[in-house]
Amino acid sequence: MISEKINLTINLAKKLIFLKRFVTMRTLYFKTLAKTESGYINPKKDSIYMLALQTNNIRILKGNEKDIIEKFVEIFNEYNPDRIVGFKQDTEDFPLLYERAKRYDINLNLGRDGSAIDFSGKYFRGIILKETKIQGRENIDLFAIAWRDFPRLPTKEIDELANALEVKGFERIPQFRIREKSDEELESYLKNYVKIIVEIADAILPFEESISGICGIPIDRQTRMTVGELIDVVVAREMKRRGIDKMKVGKSKKYEGGYVWLKEPGVYENITYLDFQSMYPNIIKAWNISPETVDMGGGEEVEIEGVKHKIKKDVRGVIPELVDDFLSKRLELKRKLKDKYDKRIDAEQKALKVMANAMYGYMGWNGASYYNRNAAELIAALARYYIKNVQRIIEEMGGTIIYVDTDGIQFIGGDWKKIMNKINDEYPLNIELERIVQRGVYWTKKKYAHLYDGKVTGVGVEYIRRDYPKIIKDAQRQIVEHLLKGNVERARELRRKYRNMIKEGKFEIEDIAVVEQLTKKPEEYEKATKASIAAKILMENYGIEVHRGMYIYIAIVKGVGGPTYRARPIEMVRIEDLDLSYYLSMYDDTINRTFEPFKVSPTNQWF
Repeated sequence: MISEKINLTINLAKKLIFLKRFVTMRTLYFKTLAKTESGYINPKKDSIYMLALQTNNIRILKGNEKDIIEKFVEIFNEYNPDRIVGFKQDTEDFPLLYERAKRYDINLNLGRDGSAIDFSGKYFRGIILKETKIQGRENIDLFAIAWRDFPRLPTKEIDELANALEVKGFERIPQFRIREKSDEELESYLKNYVKIIVEIADAILPFEESISGICGIPIDRQTRMTVGELIDVVVAREMKRRGIDKMKVGKSKKYEGGYVWLKEPGVYENITYLDFQSMYPNIIKAWNISPETVDMGGGEEVEIEGVKHKIKKDVRGVIPELVDDFLSKRLELKRKLKDKYDKRIDAEQKALKVMANAMYGYMGWNGASYYNRNAAELIAALARYYIKNVQRIIEEMGGTIIYVDTDGIQFIGGDWKKIMNKINDEYPLNIELERIVQRGVYWTKKKYAHLYDGKVTGVGVEYIRRDYPKIIKDAQRQIVEHLLKGNVERARELRRKYRNMIKEGKFEIEDIAVVEQLTKKPEEYEKATKASIAAKILMENYGIEVHRGMYIYIAIVKGVGGPTYRARPIEMVRIEDLDLSYYLSMYDDTINRTFEPFKVSPTNQWF
């Protein structure tokens, strides 16, 4: 099992987290609101119009900007919060408060020791993640959590995060629409915004506290770290205890990864989806795969799926030991949950699963202190071997496989319980049931949608991507849902309805926007992109500061040249300026693709 020293460190952190359950954490939630002409907040020019905060109850501060800031500071100091929670306070609220307070010579020293707030940041997944440090207080920005833990959310905005967590009752107003709203509407919106921040925090922070406890890292720090960095802390701690130096094993080149297979496009019913996520840590544990055990001199040669490496078996590897500890603890917690559900116990078992599953990716991550590309390659090869054997068992036991990828295997027919038990009896995989799908539609590899428990989810489908307009995504989502539920005529009606809306320009300008990310400075692009063209317009025509990682909402207007050169920020566009033929073509292509699998599987066969 895991070393005593690691246990002492982690258990101490867990005890601190545990104590927080019984000690009331004074938490302050807040959000600022500014009216802007451009739709982009400039802290040096744009003033705070309103500010909402919650301590024991929600309060709205409005009126004179100087009075708003002074009242906020007064309430903040009187309440003396242990924790501050918001959404984008690192990039929006604190920079705005800081600049506006300077204008009035207001002291914004919010640290518990009277120190000033400190701004820093880092580049992560194409965006600059900023951090506001406040001495003696936890500052938790839910946006940083969305960016790391919800990678499939198109823009990571608060409404997307709320929907992902099934927190209902919030519709985000685009910044450029704020100036159009009445004070009464804005006050209601701001109250609701803070309410949603509270609900999201309640839903997500138990998990984050569990991650902090496992890693022994304060929550405000760990929520701004990558999963790889978290694993690195845990692994390095034990490696150093054993006297193992940092390492780089194997050339940093690509290796064959996951196995992806699709029977054929179409619609299928009563699909069993078995989860492969626990397969990878179980392979690590069973084969003793760790940075210091693979190709480090000596050991047993393993050749599988065209890959050949040597594994030391005489000493238990650090990562197998960590994985074993995580999985054993998770099993213990899951047993407790069978007796009685507890939100925090559930959060901890999920956190343990995430940490165990991340170990495979860590070994092949270039940023790892203990990088071993060969170990990661071997795990991937073993996974392919086991997946093919899982396929064989399913087919031998009467199942028909529909789809396979690194996340799991989906099949129809056969007794799924007997199949799963046989797989886990024969192989060290611990495969689990993900869900039973009422009906699923498959377009291509890595692109499908499922109907289960009355809701529709999607992987790789246009309606979960950011590079398609909302109006087209809404149409596709509803059409897919009605087709999967058997409402064919309603799906056809929706197809006509949304096409007419686009043709006649009957929509809000934000509903036609595509979201593009600025991955570098506009002048650094060798080839023009929609994002670089729109960014230059923002800078040169409107004096807006742009930066890499920034999301720009773009519309295509009428004019000469290709669509890229006719890209404009939506804040600067009217509906009559739009090239509706461009959007009609995009709509027709998307919806035609959407219907294709349903033609392969005639509806009268399965309704």
